[in-house]
Amino acid sequence: MLVHATDNSNIFVISEEALALRNRNILWGAGLSLILAAVIAFGHYRYPQTYNDVLLWSVVGFVILANLVNLIRHLRYLRLIKEHRLEVHPGSVRFWTGADRTELDLKDIAMINLYRNKGDLRHIQIRLNNNRGIRLEGYQDLERLAALLAEQVPKGHLVDPQTSSAGSKQGVDTGR
Repeated sequence: MLVHATDNSNIFVISEEALALRNRNILWGAGLSLILAAVIAFGHYRYPQTYNDVLLWSVVGFVILANLVNLIRHLRYLRLIKEHRLEVHPGSVRFWTGADRTELDLKDIAMINLYRNKGDLRHIQIRLNNNRGIRLEGYQDLERLAALLAEQVPKGHLVDPQTSSAGSKQGVDTGR
């Protein structure tokens, strides 16, 4: 059972849409892996000299191993996300997973980048003073989360392509 948002406007949880998208991506990856294995198996059947046993079994083994690793990571993510929430407080952001709490002091933020696609906010990249990064994605009402963070950091530390022109972004390292 997922943690659901409460009336408190400073609490954010992972949205059902983000979980559905993640599930769909897992299924697409498994489906494309099966297609790859089927193409190699067909090639092995049709042209056994070119598509030899080594190629066939190495591709099949890799596909199985990669999908098992992906499935295990996805199941772990689903287990942890059930009790995960993010809370924005004055001067800090708290990440909760069950009883475990991690706190980020907003003074440690060097830059906040808002990444948009066709005007929609897709994720928030936070770069800390020690050059480490935190990516916030999949949360319900990401726009409100970005607004709460933007209120608490200096304006020069926020990069939002929607509000800034191309000339004002010169000299800003976006990490690409």
